[in-house]
Amino acid sequence: MSRLPIALAALAPLLALGGGCSTMDRISPDRAPRADDTLRAIQSAHFHECPEGRALANARIGSDNESRGVDTQDIGLVPLASDPSRAVRLRRITVQAGGAIAWHAHDGVQGMALVLSGEITEFRNTCLDPIVYRAGDVAREDAQTAHGWRNTSRYPAVILVTHVVPRS
Repeated sequence: MSRLPIALAALAPLLALGGGCSTMDRISPDRAPRADDTLRAIQSAHFHECPEGRALANARIGSDNESRGVDTQDIGLVPLASDPSRAVRLRRITVQAGGAIAWHAHDGVQGMALVLSGEITEFRNTCLDPIVYRAGDVAREDAQTAHGWRNTSRYPAVILVTHVVPRS
């Protein structure tokens, strides 16, 4: 089992609330999310990658050109002790049914995205196929990542994102 990424370690107190469950059912995208789905997603967090044999550099060059149906809320910013010009930002993004996050690159800002509830599809520059993420799935956003997201489900998708950003 992979270790919980350091950037999500701040969520450790929430993990303790689960009572030590070792397995969790996946959240079904065909029903509206419930409050306990978020805790279940955190407890089962794992990296979700391009399917084996489907990765290819420059596989895609874009998806949606404009974002729509997206609500972004910054939760907090913590300066890095090792580099005062940079900080770790925690952000909650809600993508409504039919919404999209426009194609963008992560060459300047890297991090991770944890799907808390709902379902969302990623179109990534390094994968021949769209990648469907559900609650508990984590996307890597390294310096080589360029991608866009689209919510084709009937319910909002809620994503917790952490990035290392320039400090403003």
